[in-house]
Amino acid sequence: MKVLILSASIGSGHNKAAQALQEVFGDAAQVVDFMAKEISALNWLTKKLYLAALRFIPDLYDRIYKFADGRRVGVSARFLSSALMYLPFARLLKEFQPDVVICTHPFPEAAASLWKFLHPQKKFLLATVLTDYSLHEIWIYGEVDAYFVATQDMQRKLAAHCRTGQRIFATGIPIDDKFSAITKAHDATRTTILIMGGGLGLGSIEETLRELDKVQLPLRIIVVAGQNENLLARLKKIKSSHAVEVLGYVSDVNKLMAAADLLITKPGALTMTEAFAMGLPLILHAPIPGPEALNAAYATAHGAAIEVGNKKISAVVAELLSNTSRLAEMKRCAKELAKPFAARDIVNQINKTLLRA
Repeated sequence: MKVLILSASIGSGHNKAAQALQEVFGDAAQVVDFMAKEISALNWLTKKLYLAALRFIPDLYDRIYKFADGRRVGVSARFLSSALMYLPFARLLKEFQPDVVICTHPFPEAAASLWKFLHPQKKFLLATVLTDYSLHEIWIYGEVDAYFVATQDMQRKLAAHCRTGQRIFATGIPIDDKFSAITKAHDATRTTILIMGGGLGLGSIEETLRELDKVQLPLRIIVVAGQNENLLARLKKIKSSHAVEVLGYVSDVNKLMAAADLLITKPGALTMTEAFAMGLPLILHAPIPGPEALNAAYATAHGAAIEVGNKKISAVVAELLSNTSRLAEMKRCAKELAKPFAARDIVNQINKTLLRA
């Protein structure tokens, strides 16, 4: 069996989900960044425009996201995505000739769905892994054979839109197994706070670090700037009354989460999922409009997170650290949401689905 996993380097979450699946499949699977310049200059330009919209005109992005969630507009958005990205997918299909195609982003999913629609006599199993805690119209295609979603609520909602024969599994979002295979290690003398903003270092990290200087309790603060070199340089210049460790891109986030008592981050789905697996309470702020705002709503509704909203982060942190029972309850809730073996479950279901086909 040959497996082609198509991701999109729009943030790090889609890539991390793809890599988690590849780890389980082993040599049978190949991960390709569908938005890489070497795959398609048009795809790469689309990614650049998308990221620019998030950074400079987030309100417009939010309106487009919500507008496209309507059935009629969603159909148009899916058709446009399919048409623009069809040829790069066709080239990849010819090159890899996979038995299974897995998409962790709706852009490659759109192209793969169009290809299947135009070539019904040629078969490959098309699976889609949703990497958020909410459902959006742009993910829904009749040509997808198997969907893998984060929650049972998403499974029920998606089932109302799917045709007969499409399979939907509430497996959770795939993360690396290492998040389930490490013991928490706390500093008994002070609270350890981890600050992250995804691979791009988004989420007002600099302002958060400055704000935490107002907290009177002794803190150890670990700050991860990701691939944002400019942010990394600015963070290293900040003076703090607390013990601060500033890091760039790291590959051992699991160890940092194991050392932390609290995570402050924007509500990216993969980061949240990793934190759930580690039983790590979350303070969420600066969401990317649209999906991340809904991710935050999911985590807070289930007791694993607090949204900052209009409050100061320093006030939220100080209040939470003074309420040990609330912090303990958030840890328990995070663990209840954890699905650390989602990648294995997805691979097992794909193997079963393929064998039955």
